[in-house]
Amino acid sequence: MKKYISQEVHLIIVIMLILSSCKYDTSKNAEKEKLATIDTINTLMGRITTFANNLRLDSIAPFLSEDSAAVFISGGMHYSKKGFISAMQNVYNSLKVQNLHIIHSQVTVTTPGNAIWISWMKDTYIMKEDKPGEQFLCETWVWQREAAGWKVIHFHESIMDLPGAEKRSLVENALGKLAAELSDRNLVPSDMPEILRNYLKNFSFIYGAALAFAPDEAGSQKHVAAPYVYRAGIEFKQVDLPVAYDYTQSDWYSEPVKTKSPYWCNPYYDDGGGGIVMVTYSIPLYSKSGTLIGVLTSDLELQ
Repeated sequence: MKKYISQEVHLIIVIMLILSSCKYDTSKNAEKEKLATIDTINTLMGRITTFANNLRLDSIAPFLSEDSAAVFISGGMHYSKKGFISAMQNVYNSLKVQNLHIIHSQVTVTTPGNAIWISWMKDTYIMKEDKPGEQFLCETWVWQREAAGWKVIHFHESIMDLPGAEKRSLVENALGKLAAELSDRNLVPSDMPEILRNYLKNFSFIYGAALAFAPDEAGSQKHVAAPYVYRAGIEFKQVDLPVAYDYTQSDWYSEPVKTKSPYWCNPYYDDGGGGIVMVTYSIPLYSKSGTLIGVLTSDLELQ
């Protein structure tokens, strides 16, 4: 339950490391040029995202390189520029509304004429037949400065469906019931593994669950505990989130505490547990006296 990254970008990260191994001039002028490139790529991607939200593929196409070596990948399929435009036009023709929300993005300048833009975003859309849906997108755009300006020579998009309303409702009801049962108890961290294991046994569609206890302040020391149980095949594994990881700063914890209400977080990669991409539903848990016990969570795996 930690940081935003997708398994599907591991290859891209390797490519980035290889490209970035080339020595980059660290002089003041070079650093200034690097920052200018980052600003340019962010501006271009902002325009492309706006065009995508307006379903304007004709406005995106001019940014794609004419280089015959350029490759565009979406949903595991490889396309030439012409094939990619045709495939994306079919997608856009099936949509009535699209709203791309960037969760995280970054630009890496590998050489003065090359840059990589990586993002994780949520795509909320409505089909022409009025069917709504949500997806989690991992996108990589490799830009190259050509005579005609900055052009995209590589695009890679990985797509994962987010849970629909029916599955969300099942999770909300299941965790709400567990929260009601636990609010009467004087809980300690050692109680939770068995409770969470039994909870997961009853709800096979839930990947993992945790109770992240509210920090216990003792003098200058802050004591935290967050027992987490998740599925590993037909078995269950239990871990405690490391002390070095301040879970109180994560939105799956901080948002429900701040609003005192349940919360669905954005998708993220769990490198502290099962190593998957997931979404988390959280409920702040209070004692009958109104004291915050902690935040109770349920995770759904994205595929």
